[in-house]
Amino acid sequence: MNLKNQPWLSSARIDSLFILFPAILPLIIITLFPGYFDRQTSVTSVWWVILVLNIDVAHVYSTLFRFYWDKDAFRQYKTHLIVIPVVAFILGTVLHYIDGMLFWRILAYVAVFHFVRQQFGFMRLYSRKNSYNKFERIIDSAAIYSATLYPLVYWHMYYIDQFNWFVKGDFVSIPDTLAPVFTILYVVIAMLYVAKEVIASIKTGRFNVPKNALLAGTYISWYAGIILFKGDLIFTMLNVIAHGIPYMALVYIYGEKKNKEAFKFPWRSVTVFVVTISALAYFEEGLWDAFVWRDHPDVFPLTGNIHTSTAPWMLIIVPLLALPQITHYVLDGFIWKVSKEKNVIDERVSVLR
Repeated sequence: MNLKNQPWLSSARIDSLFILFPAILPLIIITLFPGYFDRQTSVTSVWWVILVLNIDVAHVYSTLFRFYWDKDAFRQYKTHLIVIPVVAFILGTVLHYIDGMLFWRILAYVAVFHFVRQQFGFMRLYSRKNSYNKFERIIDSAAIYSATLYPLVYWHMYYIDQFNWFVKGDFVSIPDTLAPVFTILYVVIAMLYVAKEVIASIKTGRFNVPKNALLAGTYISWYAGIILFKGDLIFTMLNVIAHGIPYMALVYIYGEKKNKEAFKFPWRSVTVFVVTISALAYFEEGLWDAFVWRDHPDVFPLTGNIHTSTAPWMLIIVPLLALPQITHYVLDGFIWKVSKEKNVIDERVSVLR
């Protein structure tokens, strides 16, 4: 199989390491150290710093490199980049004023939508060279959505009391009456996708490695993270690593390809990129810990003496601190484009419509 003719975004090595491999990396770690994960089910401060702070929160700030610090992109989308945060802050403040749980619940479902759509977006990027008919495109979409939505539905039916996205109770429970129907659909869609890929490969003599690896990784990581394993630590690992690292890689690949013909992945600029977004994440989470959560004093010793504000101020502080996330979720809905002529990530043909 010739990997050079595959629809890589950068190269087989870079895509495999930073976009495809993160979906199964946690499973490899869990398999190598089963005893540890049997004993350790909660997210300790060390794991929180690694997973939540330096991956989950940090990947939000990679949006700054893609839009706000890219002069061309900022000039092109200037109105959106200014209006979206303003409107998001106003709406967030209104929602938090009406009901704090309503604010967190809506934010949780927007975040879930963002996570699901990222997988769909990557699938579309890796399908850009395929000449699919309408039925084949429908099967692809059904497969990627089934891979993500079925575990989420399962969560809503059985694990509401065990997991939460942001705060306890942010997801609503749904009855398990239709559980067998959802399971049958999940299996049938997966089988249809496999059959479609086998037939297409026989007919064309080509097999789309990154697209199928992405879909397989999505099925495995989402099923394992939500249904197969029950621990909060394992769920966080599978959820955060499979989402945050590929997103940061995509932002970085975009920036490098925009400025250079050959993508070389220079470690000096990678270090600047990672340190910058991690520092911003640390600053934001320090404010969250000082004013709202106060649950990681060992990670944020300098903010330990800051006293939380009174309730009226929380109506402004919470939506303000959540603003980077909200802006990231909204912007992610339309920023990724692909240029068929140059075969690089660009800003011409939308793949997230």
